[in-house]
Amino acid sequence: MVHAPAPGERTTAPYGVDVTPPPLSPLVVDAVGVRVGIDLSALTATDRDTVARAWADARVTDPTPAQVVVAPVSSDRDGQTLSDLSSRVTQAAIEERRGEAWMLHAAGLAARDGGVVVLVGPSGAGKTTATRLLARSWGYVSDETVGIEPDGAVRSYRKPLSVITEGQGYKVQHAPRDLGLLPLPTGSLRVRRVVLLDRDRDHARARLVPVPASEALVLLAPHSSALASMPRPLGLITSVLERTGGALRAEYAEAEQLVDLVGDVMVEDLHRWPEPDEAPSDAIVATPPSGSSHGGGRRYRRGIVVDSCPLPDNRLAVLTGETDGRGTLRVLAGAAPALWHAADDATRDDLLRAATDGAPDEEAARAVDGILDQLVEAGLLTVTAE
Repeated sequence: MVHAPAPGERTTAPYGVDVTPPPLSPLVVDAVGVRVGIDLSALTATDRDTVARAWADARVTDPTPAQVVVAPVSSDRDGQTLSDLSSRVTQAAIEERRGEAWMLHAAGLAARDGGVVVLVGPSGAGKTTATRLLARSWGYVSDETVGIEPDGAVRSYRKPLSVITEGQGYKVQHAPRDLGLLPLPTGSLRVRRVVLLDRDRDHARARLVPVPASEALVLLAPHSSALASMPRPLGLITSVLERTGGALRAEYAEAEQLVDLVGDVMVEDLHRWPEPDEAPSDAIVATPPSGSSHGGGRRYRRGIVVDSCPLPDNRLAVLTGETDGRGTLRVLAGAAPALWHAADDATRDDLLRAATDGAPDEEAARAVDGILDQLVEAGLLTVTAE
């Protein structure tokens, strides 16, 4: 009689090698560079097989242990179990990489040379639909999250595709291989372009349109996970965009039109990237006020911010953050950048001179007062009275 191991029981193979039955071992997958273990021990044999098949393309086969472990919750609907598990793995990976990389809620496709085109868009913009079509020609990187390192390296997340299906209250999960999606090329991956998806039936023709840096920052920030936890995040984003030729907007009506648009981007040359310890040159971080003395009255100081970054159009991007990694990005224009920079324990008169090149008038004074009120209300400036 053959002894069947109990759940979790280890058996001894010939030559004294301990073997854990594969269905009961944590299934380790690679999620944006994080080894996430999926604990299958509480599932039925059928559910374990279902999970293993769905995550086969992301599975890590070497013996390196998982960095974090999640456990699927059984449901009377297999699809619900897989959908919930996908969210658990994603959140665990993002939390583990918090503060280390730019985590974009995006799809990714890889050319044979390792160049990755990142497709960004809100829910319903067609990322998964585009991925199902485009990843039959280029390597499937992810349909959910793409991790971009400071040196431009891309971390893949070859999870099951989450597909909105009529009549289902959850997204149905499909293994990439079951949809005929291509594997990754050999070698490392590096970001080639960031493309913002703009699907609209009214677009007369499909085209790629350059996106100004200030607009790109505003559009990309909401799709960036734990942005405020990163060191100098605005500098990293602007560096990525500059070194890849700037963000593009794909204006199209049907997913099939993306084939030619993405194909054009796939043949672009990869741009130069800095060494891993080379900081983006255009990023600045607000420093604490110096405490220099000015005239009496109210004094203005810069509030605490995560990062600030000058933009090519004489605007200034400023990111404030919460303790949980969430952030608020504001783009300052007009006199606001000069006022914010000059607020180093400065009086109103100091700021008025800074904003008007030393030639204030009543109209300018009223405008400056209004801007100062807005900056204080937003927490970008603090004010004290002597």
